[in-house]
Amino acid sequence: MELLPRSGPTAPRAASTVIAKDTVPYVEFLAFEPRGSLLVIEAPNHARETGRLRRRSATHFEIEAELMGVRGPGVLSPSGRWLLTGGALLAGEAACCQVIDLNTFQVAHTLPVMRPFAWMDDEDFIAQSPNWKTALRDGGVAQAETRRVDPAIAAAAPALLTPEPSMVRVALATLRCQSLLPTRLLDEERCAVLSPDRSVLYTATSFARISAVRIADGTLLWQRAPSRLVTEGTVVAMALDPTSNRLLTVGGGVSHDMLVLDAASGTELSRHSLGTLARGITGGTSTRGDAIRFRQDGLGIIGTSNGLIIELGRDGRWCAYKAGGRSLRAIAFSADGASLIVGGAEKNLRAIALPQV
Repeated sequence: MELLPRSGPTAPRAASTVIAKDTVPYVEFLAFEPRGSLLVIEAPNHARETGRLRRRSATHFEIEAELMGVRGPGVLSPSGRWLLTGGALLAGEAACCQVIDLNTFQVAHTLPVMRPFAWMDDEDFIAQSPNWKTALRDGGVAQAETRRVDPAIAAAAPALLTPEPSMVRVALATLRCQSLLPTRLLDEERCAVLSPDRSVLYTATSFARISAVRIADGTLLWQRAPSRLVTEGTVVAMALDPTSNRLLTVGGGVSHDMLVLDAASGTELSRHSLGTLARGITGGTSTRGDAIRFRQDGLGIIGTSNGLIIELGRDGRWCAYKAGGRSLRAIAFSADGASLIVGGAEKNLRAIALPQV
């Protein structure tokens, strides 16, 4: 049953405005700094290559600074001092992160933890301690005796290499950590968000195993079992509506590609097909959710694989409209919430005017 949206669409928004035309193929992260500048992580065509971080001015979005060798997506600390990004791959897989000091626009630490990331405050963040190395053998996948991390990086911060792979809370000053949630082999966490009071961590894996963990003591509050088949739904992105305590995931699936859960209990409230919401807007047969974010007043924004924006209002009203021709992977709200910046698989960034908060 489609319980949300429950009424007809709102009027579509005005056409998007191109604000930058020189991005490399994939924009993986967008965020506004407190001073108004826009941070952008762009990635090349080849997954084995790292990308670049750019700071664009608050007025005309001209490039102010650039840092090479980073990988998105990233997470900005509450005060805007630090940015967490991915680092170099190891044997083609994620294995480390970089802590970027935005005052100097340089890498302050390269650590043996990996995404997903979330900031508790400017002194503590949450990440994932790398999993075991695996190899495909006759009869299945074999687990190696070593972890998927560069030995030199691990030696620089040995306390972060927990006895077992897990989501961890890291103290930036001491580089020590607290284990929160064990990570499973071949089903690592992909997304992480915090409750508004930062007391509960919500995570999701690609196969839709969704968990809620109390950060103070690592107690598992609830967990949703993973999908048995890819067709049952996968997760690409997740967000928490701060006004209703609803947890939403988007990704791919046959019967549905968006789940709405009660964040307090994990109870499924509804599931939806984004293709149904976007029917008549695009001629394509597939509409996958590639990004989702909420504004503070509860307005939800979904970026899709075929260049659509789907808005979800608090009252259940929605609208879907074209904002590009390819995947929209990154979303950022302006400080006043009146504008939306989107980027993805096109070589540009676009701005969209939104209703006032």
